[in-house]
Amino acid sequence: MILRHTPGRLLLLIVDCLILFLSLYLAILARSGNTPSYEVFLNFVPSFSIIIAVTVAVFYSYGLYDKPTLRLIRELSKRILTSQGLAAFGAVILFYILPVLGIAPKTILLIYIIISSILMTIWRQFAFYIVLHYKKQKSIIIGSGNTFVALVDELSRNPHTGITLISVIDVDHYDMSRLKNVLKTTRPNSVIIDMRDERIKSYFDTLYSELFEGQAVLDIVDVYEDVFDMVPLDLINQEWVFRYISTAQRYDGIKRFIDLILSIPIGIFTLILYPFVFISIKLEDNGPIFYHEAIRVGRHGKIFKMYKFRSMEHKPTNELLETKQITRVGSFLRKTRLDEFPQVINLIRGDVSLVGPRAEAPNLVEEYARTLPFYNIRHVVRPGLSGWAQIHQYEAPKFGIDVEKTSTKLAYDLYYIEHSTLLLDIAIILKTAKVLLSRSGV
Repeated sequence: MILRHTPGRLLLLIVDCLILFLSLYLAILARSGNTPSYEVFLNFVPSFSIIIAVTVAVFYSYGLYDKPTLRLIRELSKRILTSQGLAAFGAVILFYILPVLGIAPKTILLIYIIISSILMTIWRQFAFYIVLHYKKQKSIIIGSGNTFVALVDELSRNPHTGITLISVIDVDHYDMSRLKNVLKTTRPNSVIIDMRDERIKSYFDTLYSELFEGQAVLDIVDVYEDVFDMVPLDLINQEWVFRYISTAQRYDGIKRFIDLILSIPIGIFTLILYPFVFISIKLEDNGPIFYHEAIRVGRHGKIFKMYKFRSMEHKPTNELLETKQITRVGSFLRKTRLDEFPQVINLIRGDVSLVGPRAEAPNLVEEYARTLPFYNIRHVVRPGLSGWAQIHQYEAPKFGIDVEKTSTKLAYDLYYIEHSTLLLDIAIILKTAKVLLSRSGV
């Protein structure tokens, strides 16, 4: 995986923290009317460091440290304002509900929120142009097919990828004998190639001899993953599968330990809400509390029952599911995600993990396994209550068979399997919290 965006992200984080501490200093100055001494400022630092940590976590969950995609650039103002509002709300809760933090007067908190909101909004509007304006790689890309076309389009339209394409060679419509001359005349910093294409393999000697002096030869799969955060399904093969299928299980024991540590207290806490849900469901149509048809495929193809509160009408079993409608109570349960709380039982049992590919029904798995190559690879890990696909795919498949959207979801799932780490799981959990708070999840 290419990490060229890491320095930019780190610099964003550092400047963000500096601005937030500067906001604290200015808040103390505005409150007292005098320049605060070093000792006075330090008295506020420990407690406000908690607020700054919360702010950074909210920023991360709202994608403000993500790679600068076109979507992020379009939504930048909205994400800044929303994340600042949530961070301010979190600050109020921490300082006013948890008196142990002991900040007085509370006016400083209000002034800090106002100043930091103004400064962060101004800074982040220009951050991409200041921090991420690094020297671009001048690259040639060689390949063909859907992945090639999609990557060329993104690299050409997005000025923040760090790559400037100086030549695009589609091997379906190009005389490869001209490649050596193109390399000599353009002198690229790097060449992005499809290393699996037999038509390109015969020119590897030319590529290596021309680019031996400091230039790079990049696999198009690696670049595609770095740009889109998904695996290009039309370019992976059995070699890819055997290389990464074992890495997905490298910290399975740690994941299981974390699942248990978190699921037990969550389960105990959510039990408080169960009586209210039970009564609401029963009063509406006197049907069953739980959804009994939620049979799913888990790790290694094992079938298990997913526990969920029923959110659809109770009808005789001989009626098709498609004829059922979501109840009024069920609509509320789905919007608030309360219908999924019983899945803590599956978490404790080990049917699912906190993070992993979404568990699917057996009939869907059977169909997708026939139509999508490598589909069953997603079953080498436990399915998750949340996952890489769930937080990235804005138009996920909802009901019935949808091969196109499921293909996209599979590309995200395989990316997660390839890059699965504890830090990635933490990142997914943080972004899931944002989805739950905004009710924008799929």
